[in-house]
Amino acid sequence: MDLKFTKIIIPTTPHADVIAGIFLLKKFGNEKYPDIINASIEILQQLPGGETSDSLEKKGIIVLDVGKGKFDHHGKDSNLSQLIADDLGILKEGALVKLLSYAERDDKYGLGTISTDQIDKAFGLSGLITALNKGMMNPEKVISIIFPLLEAHYNEERKRVYDLPIEFKKRLQDGKAEIFEVKQAKKKLKVAIIESDDVSMPGWLKSSIGIKADIVCQRKTDGFTNIITNQLKKVDLRWLVAYLRDEEFKLKNKGKNILINRLMTPGKVEEVPEWYYDRATNSILNGGANPKGIPSTAIPLKRIKEIIEEAIPR
Repeated sequence: MDLKFTKIIIPTTPHADVIAGIFLLKKFGNEKYPDIINASIEILQQLPGGETSDSLEKKGIIVLDVGKGKFDHHGKDSNLSQLIADDLGILKEGALVKLLSYAERDDKYGLGTISTDQIDKAFGLSGLITALNKGMMNPEKVISIIFPLLEAHYNEERKRVYDLPIEFKKRLQDGKAEIFEVKQAKKKLKVAIIESDDVSMPGWLKSSIGIKADIVCQRKTDGFTNIITNQLKKVDLRWLVAYLRDEEFKLKNKGKNILINRLMTPGKVEEVPEWYYDRATNSILNGGANPKGIPSTAIPLKRIKEIIEEAIPR
């Protein structure tokens, strides 16, 4: 009968490093530790008499941070999740860099949340884990609540590290993406225009692992088009939203005009519902990520590029 792993032993209520380690075991360890994905969690501050972490592993039980076994990080340079990642051969996995760094920082330095602001600390992941442990006293429940958050983070990191760079390169080759510069006052601004349905694409394009775009214009296959900016650059979008609204209005109402001051109005303009000027995020949204009840723009993407080149320098 093939060995199956049925239990994971931890010494105390689960903190960030332990939860990250168990996440790695259950997500990536099923081949090396069969059925570990279904293993239960038990708290034991010392191992049963006569047992070691090695003897328990032969019985299908993984021991973490107790018993001085391979997954006990006490007295070692690595923290628990790093030991597990190394054991599974995923220590250098690009999509896990942030998770492993967070777990190490929380475990070694107590800085899961660096901010000293008490609200940041309370609502940071480490603070919420502490609150869950106090309120539930049930490690499996706590872990089951945190796991979807780690899964979502990992999936997004995989996209950012692997999928989005590949898609962007292909879009450039196919003429479905373009990068150019405009100037506003004394600032040079990098603009990226792309046809893509992935809502993560604009954030990646603006990021340091993307192309560090200051302005991103994304058009989806259904025609909805959104323009977001790097807020640190404080891009002035008033003329851009005015140009877009003016163009949109004239496409529907030949020979009619709206006052320029109204075209620059933040929020929604009744005559041109397609374009919402969001001052809080410094973006111009044609429906946003989930358009509901808003028509897609009738302006061709080529013309939107021309408008960006005309309006931003003003």
